[in-house]
Amino acid sequence: MTRRLRNVLFYGSASALFILLALSLTPITSPLPPYVGDYEVGVLDIETEVERRLVHDAVLKETGEKAFELHTLAITLYYPSALSTLPSQPWARPWLPQPISLIGTGYARLMRIRSPPLQSVITFFLWAFGSKTVIPGVVDAPVLSPINSTDSEAGLGKVVIEMAEGKVGLRLETGMGRLPAVVFTHGMAGMSQSYSHYLGSIASHGYIVAAVEHRDGSGPGTIVHYPGGGERAVWHMTLDDLETDPPMNTSDLKIAQLNFREAEIRETIRLFEHMNRGTKLRNLKPESPESPKSAIPGFKDRLNMSAVTVAGHSYGATGALKALKNAPSEQMPLNGAIALDPGKGSGPLNDEIEVPTLVIQSGEWTEKQVEFYGQGWHFDVVRELVEKTKMGWFMTLGGSAHPSCTDAPLIVPWIMKLATGTTLNGRIALREYIGASVDFLGYLRHGEKKGLLKSEISSPAGPLGDAGKREKIKGSAGADWEVHVVPEA
Repeated sequence: MTRRLRNVLFYGSASALFILLALSLTPITSPLPPYVGDYEVGVLDIETEVERRLVHDAVLKETGEKAFELHTLAITLYYPSALSTLPSQPWARPWLPQPISLIGTGYARLMRIRSPPLQSVITFFLWAFGSKTVIPGVVDAPVLSPINSTDSEAGLGKVVIEMAEGKVGLRLETGMGRLPAVVFTHGMAGMSQSYSHYLGSIASHGYIVAAVEHRDGSGPGTIVHYPGGGERAVWHMTLDDLETDPPMNTSDLKIAQLNFREAEIRETIRLFEHMNRGTKLRNLKPESPESPKSAIPGFKDRLNMSAVTVAGHSYGATGALKALKNAPSEQMPLNGAIALDPGKGSGPLNDEIEVPTLVIQSGEWTEKQVEFYGQGWHFDVVRELVEKTKMGWFMTLGGSAHPSCTDAPLIVPWIMKLATGTTLNGRIALREYIGASVDFLGYLRHGEKKGLLKSEISSPAGPLGDAGKREKIKGSAGADWEVHVVPEA
């Protein structure tokens, strides 16, 4: 054995022991807190077969497979449950998808690390920091029934879709007694469970929330389980991973990914429709519940399909806004949208929006401005987009950072604080995000403005205007907000 190899083994072993000791003595990680709403939450991973389609003809160099061919839809479903108390932890879903090596390898590839030993190191760190974390909630719990609901108007929608005589519009409807739904699309390098506290808390207020596990090559790694048997891993994609004629550029790749995401959003709405009709569904996820006691049949006649809202973060916010270009319509029956930190590098933002929209930016996203695709500063582009709708809100949560709406600040608070420089406590930031989002979803249901939605404009130009005109408004958890745009009266 060479001296160099002995040194590598010695120092590598010493480092590993030090990390294990530090993890055992230092509270680096924290458990995810309970959800903030009135109801307990059910959690269910679902993968279903969809109509096979080719979104783009790019081919993966590594395998020769089509990179953007849609075979199945995968989501993590969060929903209000009829359970009065939570069972013990074994009922909970692990926060990290299994096997952890899939995600570790995925994040390594995302960092352009292709060496298996180094990929194993990334997997070890994921295991060390996240293996004990679980998503609060009960896997496959029964869905909340109208009898268990404390909301006498559960599912009542003010802003609903109406289709008549070939025209699509919005109208007031009451007395439906069904639960409204939300489709959520994650950001670059994110996963369907990366926002579990935010989404689970929305569900705990009486909403069905489907977090899409995108297979567009933007996440670290995911597995497609084919209906006929077999599976394949989908890793993070770059231009170097793809072959096309002519070759793709960065803009082409983003367009292909966003088109793929839009197809997955549409398939999620179709899944809602199937569940509401009571269509028998085959869950392709390994070890998924297939018995008659599964929660899926309980969704029959429980969803308000006239009150489906799309939401997303970063790349997902860009995708959510893109989906509104064809809404409301039979293909995209959406009644509103929530966009968290719309992407700065994921392509131009759609401004053809005809439904109420809430745009929330973190303090970091608002303060650090970029020139946005030749249209001006990003802040101005977003502000003008929301103003154009005449029925939207645009606001900034001061002291928060781009990942503040994810679970990361809850699981590894000290690491995230050092990495992002945020001045706002992670739990408070998420309570603010949840509060504003639930108030907006309530507005779509009842037409009533609550909390920040009642505020006047406090900071019309944000970081691009006079600092003296950037007034703050206190949120529900005591944090500072700036309100930039409100709907026309």
